[in-house]
Amino acid sequence: MKKINTILAAASALLMLTVTGANSAEFKLGVSANGMAAYANAKETLKGDGDGTGGQTGRTTNAEALMATTFASVFAEVSTDEAMGLGIGISYAPEVIDLPKETRQVNQCNDQTGRRTGAACTNKTGDSADSGTQVIDGKVQDLLSIYLTMPISDTGAYVKAGYIQATMITSENLATGSKYENIDLTGTQVGAGYEGSIGDMAFWRAEGTYQMWDDISANGSESNATTTDTTKNKIEAELGSVSGSLSIGMRF
Repeated sequence: MKKINTILAAASALLMLTVTGANSAEFKLGVSANGMAAYANAKETLKGDGDGTGGQTGRTTNAEALMATTFASVFAEVSTDEAMGLGIGISYAPEVIDLPKETRQVNQCNDQTGRRTGAACTNKTGDSADSGTQVIDGKVQDLLSIYLTMPISDTGAYVKAGYIQATMITSENLATGSKYENIDLTGTQVGAGYEGSIGDMAFWRAEGTYQMWDDISANGSESNATTTDTTKNKIEAELGSVSGSLSIGMRF
């Protein structure tokens, strides 16, 4: 629903700009080849140890990662000379990145500290044991950007700023018996670029942008329901990325 509302708001803004500047409106459609480098600092806290002694949370792990990806996107823009060339645009990329798959062994009841050796913990067996092989996997898709552009005089250079959102699809097999829901990513971006003409109607464009993503937080689907501990698995992360793109399009 959030994406639908955003798209409708963008379409309404495009329509309003077109109506108010009908005599000088310029439409652009194009495709882009994008490269993105992203940084993530993530923390995962496993749900409580389930020994009924006050709901202690489980083991916490931190990880930092650098990721790089390439993807394609499409965009549409409209601008008007009556607003000093101000334009509004929307871009969309269906697939952005397949996240690195991580497999690790979880031993929640014996973590080399001896803290989880109580009877209520060691007696957990089979499906109720928070131990085993844990697989973390996912991907980011449906990257949507709504932005404003402003030309810098008649040099061909421009600056841009806008809103971004995407969806992180989680695909995991957790030894703790929990599952994370898909996560909505939101943020803002700023950037600059240069646009040149190819004949009368075509154009090319080179652009760089910096994305500032909001911090994310997601809880697992299950707690230790058979104990007094109601904590759940939790992931928290800080994200940031930079991207560059080469585009080609047509103006009308």
